Parts: sequence; C-alpha cells; structure tokens
Amino acid sequence: MLRRILRWMLRLAATLVVLFLFALVVDFFTHRVPSNAVLEITLTGQVVERGATNWLGTLRGANQTAMDNIRTAIHNAERDERIVGLALKVIDPEMEMAQAQEIADQIGGFAKRGKWTAAYLETAGEFAPGNLAYLAASSAREVSMMPQGELNLVGIGMRELFMRGTLDWIGVRPNLYAIGKYKTAANIFLDKQMTPAQREADQSLIKDLFNQLVGRIAAQRHLEVAGVIGLINRAPLSPAEGIGSRLIDKLEYEDQFDERIKHYGGVEHNTVDYVAYVRPRFFSGMRSGPRIAVVYGSGEIDRGKGGYDPLLSPGGASMGSQTMAEAFEKVREDDSIKAVIFRIDSPGGSVVASELIRRAAELTAKKKPLVVSMSGYAASGGYWVSTPAARIIADPGTVTGSIGVLGGKFNIAPAMAKLGITSEGVFEGDNVQMFDSFTDFTPAQEAMLRDKMLGEVYKQFVKRVAESRRLSFAQVDKIAQGRVWTGQQALALKLVDQLGGFDAALKEAKKEASLPPDQPVGLVSYPVQTGLLSQLLGGADSRAALEGALGRIVAPWLDLLRRQRIQSGAAGILYCAHLPLIH
Repeated sequence: MLRRILRWMLRLAATLVVLFLFALVVDFFTHRVPSNAVLEITLTGQVVERGATNWLGTLRGANQTAMDNIRTAIHNAERDERIVGLALKVIDPEMEMAQAQEIADQIGGFAKRGKWTAAYLETAGEFAPGNLAYLAASSAREVSMMPQGELNLVGIGMRELFMRGTLDWIGVRPNLYAIGKYKTAANIFLDKQMTPAQREADQSLIKDLFNQLVGRIAAQRHLEVAGVIGLINRAPLSPAEGIGSRLIDKLEYEDQFDERIKHYGGVEHNTVDYVAYVRPRFFSGMRSGPRIAVVYGSGEIDRGKGGYDPLLSPGGASMGSQTMAEAFEKVREDDSIKAVIFRIDSPGGSVVASELIRRAAELTAKKKPLVVSMSGYAASGGYWVSTPAARIIADPGTVTGSIGVLGGKFNIAPAMAKLGITSEGVFEGDNVQMFDSFTDFTPAQEAMLRDKMLGEVYKQFVKRVAESRRLSFAQVDKIAQGRVWTGQQALALKLVDQLGGFDAALKEAKKEASLPPDQPVGLVSYPVQTGLLSQLLGGADSRAALEGALGRIVAPWLDLLRRQRIQSGAAGILYCAHLPLIH
C-alpha cells in the first residue's frame, strides 16, 4: 500500500515537472522577440482604458483597443534594444480627445528614444469627421494613407438635441430642475432651443478643443497654426491635397505598408503585435518589490456592483459603488502597495453612489498617497469622486468640471390618458406622491426638491471641491454652476494640478510615495475583472450586438440615451451630458 502511494506521488511529481517545463518552453517562444523587430499597434474599435484579462473579455475585446496595453507596450519597447521601430495602424477607432492626445504623447516619447515611427491611416473619417484618427496617426514621423481614404479634418462642433416638442406631443410633462446656471443635461427635455448659458458653455468648450486640435497637428506635422486652420477650412481634402499640404507623406494600401515596414531602412524586420508583447510572463506574478495600484473607474456611476451598461455608459461599462469600495479596501489593506492611481473616465451618475466611492477613496488617501489621472471624461460625479486625491492630473482635452446637480421626474399621466389608460390611488402622507410618475410636483414639493434636496447637494459639492482644492466657497461657486471645462481650462481654474496622461500620474504617485523616479514598480489593476461565468450570467454586450445587427442607424440613438440619461425619481444626479464631443 505504501509503495503504491509513493509510486503515485512520484508520478504526480514527474507530471508536474513535465508540465512546468512545458509551460516554460511555451512562455519562452510566445514571448520571443527577434532583433531588429518592429512593434505594431493597431487602433480599432472602441478605445477603452483597460484590457480584458479573461477569455470572454478577450473575445469581446477583439475589436477594442486598450490604453493600458498601449502604454505598457510602448514603455517596454522604448527600453528593448531588440525593437527598433513602431508601426501604428489607425483603422476606424472610436476614442476621446484625451485618449488620442495620450496615444500621440506615447508615440512621440518612443521617437525621442532614437527609434523610428510610421503610421498607416486607413481613412480620416468616412463621410464623417476624422479629426481624432488623424491626430493619432500624425504623431508618427511618417504618415501614409490608403489612396481612396478621406481626409475629413473639418473642425469640431457640437449639436444639441431638444425633445420638449415630442414630450408635449405625447403628453409627458418634465418636472426637472438643475442647480447651476450651466447644468444643461436636462435641457433636452425642458427646452426647444439652446439657452444663452448653454450656448456660452458649448462655444467655450468647442473653441478650446479646436485650438488644441490645431496646435497639436501643427506641432506634429511641423506646420504653421494658421496654415492648419486654412486646411481645415478647405476640408474635406482629397488624398492628393493631403500629400500637397504635407498632412500625408505617402499613399499606399495596408499590404504595401506592411511590406515596406518589413524592409524599412533597407533592413529586414519582423513585426511584434503589441498585445502579445505585453502578455504576462510565466513568472511575472512572482516578482517582489514596491507596487502601485491602478484603480479604474470607468462609465456611469451607479449603486451596487456596476458592470456592463452598454446602453448608457462609455465603452459599455459602469462604475458600481460597491465594486469600487471593495477595490479601494483591498488596496489600502495591501502593505505591498505604496501608492494608488485612480484612473477616471466617467461622465458621472448617482449622487449616492458618487459619495460612497468618494468616501472609499478618502479612506484610502488617509493611508496611502492617492493620485487621480483623468482620461476622456471626469465630470460631475466623475469630478466628485476625484476630490480626495493629493494630485489631480488631466489631459488637455479631458472634459471635466460640471460641478452641479439635477434631478426630478416625468409626469406620464397625460400620455397614458391618450392611450385610454387611467389610474387612481390611495395615499397617506403629504408628500407620498412626490416621486409618483402620475403627478406633477406641488409648489411645496418643487421648492423642497430645488432648495433642500438639490440645493444642499450642490452646496456640499462646492464645499468638497473648495476644501480639496484649497479655494474659497465663493471661488469654486463662480467656476462651478454645472459648467464643463477642458483639462487645459481646468488647470487655469485650479480644478486640476497639472496636464498630462497616465505617465505623469505615475511619476507623481512615486513622488508622493517617496520612491525614486527611476524606481521600477509593479502595477496592479483593480477592481479585479469578473470571471467567465459572472460575465455570461451578466448578459452579453447588447450595444455591440445591436450595432452588428442594425449598423450605424441604432448606435447614435444609444449614444443619445447614454448622454441624456435622467433617472426618474432620483434625488439628484451628478451627470455631464457632453458625450461625445469630437471625432
């Protein structure tokens, strides 16, 4: 009996050794990078903040581009002597201004290491604006485009929609109120045209983003600002005009680009896909040393677990208060983590959820340095949750601020009556029907909502910002009022501390943690991504399915729902409606 047990244990040990050796061999060959290699990065589909780490997420992310993978790949390639160049392919990506700026900065930093960069642009828009696709591509020293591509650098604009006429027609009365002169998310339901405040804020935002776009293109292509403005005013431009104006260097197809890259500079090159290049090594989880946590807060802010919200959140994700609180708790209890970067890409959402997340961040900031890195959006509730940070860093094109609150309900009784549906009820309590969808607010309830519920939330919002930014209440109130700012404007207003992307936040996190700037650190991501079973039970990405089935007809309406979400019966919503702004 004993001999049989020993034989079984020896066989098991031998099997484990063989499997271990096999894993090492596979790990070696899958991470093998030949000399004179070229890192290939493809921008396609939705540009998201964080890549998937599980099987189902990987399948869903096949038509997505993850910012964290791009950063890691470029940083590693900068120091990798085997990699001599970078080939960027821009294939119809959906991204935000700040994301395009950060990608451009990463590629520019790679070139400063003495390595060459080249970009292939399939098209800068297809009968649509192509500003951001071109902005990313033009960060490479050499830009080529498909011969039939479009160069639609037509400028930046914003169109607001108004549904008050539709609501009047179907018989729905909006009982919505906003605190803040520029808190305009509810205007779609309240008005039939822009208010003066809405027009003022939109013009300011668009003008600053336009100047950023022009300045960045001029710097990257070594052109005069006035000349770039002239080109935009003449656009759409033909491929030949792109060559003549020095916006484009070559016209070629993707296969021609691939072949040219393989022999770039008269040297034979092998290409290395950036996703495979950053795939974790077998021993990567066994490294010791200081670590910095990256807590990702993406999408609309909701109570509970959050998860997928494909209709109403950027990238199909939502930021759940319970999930975020659990992530922050794990971070602050882990002694190996020396600092925390809170990476925010959110237009806001629930007041209650925002405060729960802010409190979790505050508790963490009391134990460890906390730095906020704002991506495309960190507005309204997205700004609320950033207030505990020691430093706030935003890209120039980040949409932030929107320090204001709104809330209310819709009275659907007239619409129901048109359909022959009537309703009666029995109630006790003067305000029991305050959140009933078959009544309007009484004058007393309206005053209570506006002055007590929403008004107090607004005062608390301004107070929190004033305390965290070391400003007076009056100073914050003046620049709050629900107004949206770019990151560049927010810096001048002292709502953020400096301009930059994730790299700048990492540098500040090291500084706050008293770590040397050149100290290698491990980055660990939170919240932990859900597994296969949880995602299957949570449902598929309905937006992706709808877009695949109905094409681009449905997508704009899903974006409209996402941008203009008003939660019936909510005491207050910290939400920024300026999504999306620029293409």
